[in-house]
Amino acid sequence: MKAIAIGAGLVMLLAGCSNGSAAGPPTTSPDHGPPISTPSDPTEPPPSSPSPGTAPAQLPGDRYVALATALHQHGVTIWWETDLVKRWLDGPAAFDGAIARLGQLASVPGTAGFKISDEIGYGDGLTSPGQATDFLRQARSSLAKVAPGKQILVDAVVPELGCLPWRGGNQEGCAQRVRLKYPAASAAAVEGYLRAHLIDRLDLSTGLLSPGTYAGWGLDQQTAQTEIWNRVRAQGWEGMTILQSRKALAAADGYQGSAAQAATDTATYITTPVSAGAQAVDIWTWRQHYQGKVFSLLPPDLGSNPLWASLVRQRRLGVRLITHMTPSMMPTDPAAFAHECDLAAQAFTAVFVAAGTG
Repeated sequence: MKAIAIGAGLVMLLAGCSNGSAAGPPTTSPDHGPPISTPSDPTEPPPSSPSPGTAPAQLPGDRYVALATALHQHGVTIWWETDLVKRWLDGPAAFDGAIARLGQLASVPGTAGFKISDEIGYGDGLTSPGQATDFLRQARSSLAKVAPGKQILVDAVVPELGCLPWRGGNQEGCAQRVRLKYPAASAAAVEGYLRAHLIDRLDLSTGLLSPGTYAGWGLDQQTAQTEIWNRVRAQGWEGMTILQSRKALAAADGYQGSAAQAATDTATYITTPVSAGAQAVDIWTWRQHYQGKVFSLLPPDLGSNPLWASLVRQRRLGVRLITHMTPSMMPTDPAAFAHECDLAAQAFTAVFVAAGTG
């Protein structure tokens, strides 16, 4: 990825973003005006200040901190995003190095916590519920030492949910197949992590199947999504964690759907989960290299599109939306950098910022 300038250039970027505008890819294929005031979020940790006796992060020239600081100046909450599973699987030295980095970032103002796993147990190298539990316990224990009070957020796709196994028949067969393939991402496994109090926030993808598959079962995707989220609520997951939804809606050169498609996507992936208790919706992604192309929500010229207009409307209605940003995909020009900070704050109440852990 293209690196942006650091050092003195970061100071200019921060100054530009704080004064207003002038004039991380999923591991699988995507499923997944003036600034608007941020609605109060009773589930969101308050903007952080260093703990007594803890010095603020002193990371001069750190482009990750610069991006987080710029966004926080707009009232955006920061979650540091890292693939801690990979570091854990790479061994103690890699894991301890990543933990040390996250400990540094914990004192950056606006930090709520860390997203430590992308789709836990779903092709990430964790092959059993026991192994995933060991990872989560070690991550939680290690982070509590270097970042006390910060929350742990985990992404999960639970593919069996999309099969609607409670309907029996072919749907149960579908669920059995994916449980065998991804045992650490089964509904029972994820519920086990929650019951053990290992995950403060769960970003849940319900593993929706294709419209054609559901049509063969006599329903559409939105109806399936409603049924799934009602099932999740009945299982009591929202009482074990802060439950959030997630969906990749970015595309090469920006979202390409029509107004009708944007309305359908909003209803299926935002309105339905929120109505069933999801506290926020993670929308991948602001801008990222993926499959040899640049995927984003907005087109290269940052003009609006039907999905963007819908996201801004949802924000105005009080829906909490999150996206992903990394400094390597931000412009180097201070004015352009500032403009993107302004735009992001119009739709998103929080951002997953790349932690720079490699």
